[in-house]
Amino acid sequence: MRNQISKYSRDFIAVILLAVVALVVGGYILSNQRFYLPKSVPLLGSDFVDYKAEFTTAQSVTPGQGQTINVAGVPVGEISKVNLVDGRAVITMKIRRKYTPIYKDASALLRPKTGLNDMIIELTPGTRRAGELDPDKARVPVSQTLPNVNADEVLAGLDGETRDYLKLLVNGAGEALGGNGKNLSATFRRFEPTSRDLLKLTQELAKRRENIKRSIHNFRRLTEAVGEKDTQLAQLIDASNAVFKSFANQDANLRQTLRLLPDALQTTDTTLVKAKRLGDVLGPSLGKLRPGARALGPSLRQTRPFLEQTTPIIKDQIRPFTRAARPTVADLRPAARDLAALTPDFTRVLEVANYLLNTLAYNPPGEAEEGYLFWTAWTNHLGPTVFSTQDAHGPIRRGAILLSCSVAPTLTALQKVNPQLGTIIDLTNLPLDACAKSSQAPGTTAPGSTGSGTGDLPVPSVPTATTASKGR
Repeated sequence: MRNQISKYSRDFIAVILLAVVALVVGGYILSNQRFYLPKSVPLLGSDFVDYKAEFTTAQSVTPGQGQTINVAGVPVGEISKVNLVDGRAVITMKIRRKYTPIYKDASALLRPKTGLNDMIIELTPGTRRAGELDPDKARVPVSQTLPNVNADEVLAGLDGETRDYLKLLVNGAGEALGGNGKNLSATFRRFEPTSRDLLKLTQELAKRRENIKRSIHNFRRLTEAVGEKDTQLAQLIDASNAVFKSFANQDANLRQTLRLLPDALQTTDTTLVKAKRLGDVLGPSLGKLRPGARALGPSLRQTRPFLEQTTPIIKDQIRPFTRAARPTVADLRPAARDLAALTPDFTRVLEVANYLLNTLAYNPPGEAEEGYLFWTAWTNHLGPTVFSTQDAHGPIRRGAILLSCSVAPTLTALQKVNPQLGTIIDLTNLPLDACAKSSQAPGTTAPGSTGSGTGDLPVPSVPTATTASKGR
């Protein structure tokens, strides 16, 4: 046999190639003919799960012709069988196991794939909370399925006149849309986002129907209240009209305001920039203040009992006193106003009095000089002696005349010139002779006094003469 193969090797290779090509072509044809190997075949086998759904009609459903089961537009299986059970069409759906399970609230719709009624089933698997559907015991009920509705079924419900009008409508639409199919298609495509958003809106409105109901009820009450206040509403409209007329009359001022607005906005922008700088600095500063604020918490908690205790006092004692004192305070306002006008002058008087008291109370340092307070005691002691002597005409005031020898010649001259003054000088009994003796010995001083030797006699330590006069 080897010899034969070697002899006809070219023919043998051609036969093998033909067999390989036949297998490839056959596999391709079978794959397009929906030929599935059983799941027991490794790698190439397919695993399906059969589910059943009840429909009122299975019109145009042809098993074995590639009519698919779609979930969200993705083929997940195909229609394998159609049976009539109790007057209903039961369609067996062969679904790949990786797309299972489906649930008890699943729904199925028969829809045409082409204009020739090549049908498919649009399947919605349902939700997990409804529970899984047992493929061997349960079906998708007819209440959760809808068959395809043909146009003739819709037209069959119309009477003759309506059909004629519909024909006119269709013919007119055909003439109007002739050659504008692409534009019409583009227009319909624009409706898709709108319809999608409207769907979301209606879903949210459905969730809030109680709120909408209450809003409509409140709006009805509002309109009724407005209807009862029609006179006031008319007045409001008239007032608004007057306001708008005033705005119209201020057109020039409004223009000036708008003209100044850019500068104001620029100033505002500059202010905001500076405020940003402030915020940049203020942020770290406030961050550093946080420990202090945290430490302030215990202090505030400790002051809380004090505040709780003082609250009744403020409420029951201070507040009634404040209310009772209001009339008095109101009466004191004029006096306080006048006193406020006098306060500057009174302040200056107090300043002068303060200066005087400071001067009187000042005691110079050292023992050579004494302050006014020291001599005040002597004044209080010697003052009463001025009026200690009196007669029938009243108290006699005492006095002491102190003079120096430099004044004595002047008094002597006055005695000679003015007799009246001379008489008074004689009555005072001044020791003018002592000054005359002192002038005879230059460089000497009278006893009991100090001098510089120039002839001037200082004030003696004791009165040189005394006189008394009666007070009146």
